[in-house]
Amino acid sequence: MMAERTFGLRTGRKLAVGLCVLISLICAVKPARGALLDVNGSFVTLVDDLKSLAFAKNSGLYVAPTGPQLAAFNGLATSLRNAVTLGDLQALVAAADALNYDVVRLNDSGTVYYGLREHLVANAQTLGWGSFFVRQGATRQAMVQTPHVLFDTNTPEVAAKAFVQSQAELFLMAGAHRDANGDDTADVAHLADSIFLEVHQAWNGAGGETIAWQVHGFDLDGKPQFPNDTDAVLSNGTGAVSPEIVALDAAIEALGNDWVSYAYNTLDINDPLNQQVNGNVDGETFGGVNGLGATTNVEQIYSTGIGGRFVHIELEQSFRLNGSTNRQLAADAIANAIAATTPIPEPASALSLGALTIMFIRRRR
Repeated sequence: MMAERTFGLRTGRKLAVGLCVLISLICAVKPARGALLDVNGSFVTLVDDLKSLAFAKNSGLYVAPTGPQLAAFNGLATSLRNAVTLGDLQALVAAADALNYDVVRLNDSGTVYYGLREHLVANAQTLGWGSFFVRQGATRQAMVQTPHVLFDTNTPEVAAKAFVQSQAELFLMAGAHRDANGDDTADVAHLADSIFLEVHQAWNGAGGETIAWQVHGFDLDGKPQFPNDTDAVLSNGTGAVSPEIVALDAAIEALGNDWVSYAYNTLDINDPLNQQVNGNVDGETFGGVNGLGATTNVEQIYSTGIGGRFVHIELEQSFRLNGSTNRQLAADAIANAIAATTPIPEPASALSLGALTIMFIRRRR
């Protein structure tokens, strides 16, 4: 076991445990079947509420979707995205109800999100398929994803904050522990027949133009081959270094306080792109059977296969377990990278222009 690292201002890996005293947003209003669910509150709080509904490890509660259900949900996800623009909510609510889902309309201080969430029975879900949201009036065509809501501790919080801050359009979260019915039985990052993947496909675009930013977590103690200062590992799953990887790597290191990011790639160690994101560390250090290269990630495989790009983000416990401040820093970096690499309608915002500068920060190792 690797000795515990010290982080300067970051002191050890402590899992903060708190008692939630807020009334659950998602259970506060109980609509009739087939009715729109209107909710006021914070999107980040809503995501935390939904995480509390997710099926636990070895619960045996996850229900694998059938072929017809997968196809129907793909259409439902497309309808949700269209309805936010076109306003055809009545048909959307009926289609969602047929799949045991409610349509949620969340007003977060004037920003409106429409989402699909399982219809609850006695304040509990029955399927474990996940929840999916579209921001009305989004300025950036990107989607943020959290596939391991319980296994990768605190990643839903980071993903939700990054989504809100970045003005991204789409948000996907799983509804069960990856091992809900046993090892990897509900691992939506690797299952070829999940509702999560269907929504990803529906929202990815014909040529993969809507880039997915997928947030995961890891423990450095289980990766002895990694440099001992690794706080994040990034990958696009193909062995290349994309503009999104360059931007996020720079954004993480721009946080200061010795935050360090690396990127899996198969380039020569002296290739300028590897040097930019890894210094003198070989990019293949982060791949292989015990690596984090996302080479078998099904969302990555789909996006890459249609000509799109994918961003796989692995956050070490230093980001996730050392208090809300570090989780906020991780969200800031992801949001800045999305802003730096995703087109925004003219005139460009000051946030977007400022975020572009992070791509040119010189790397120091």
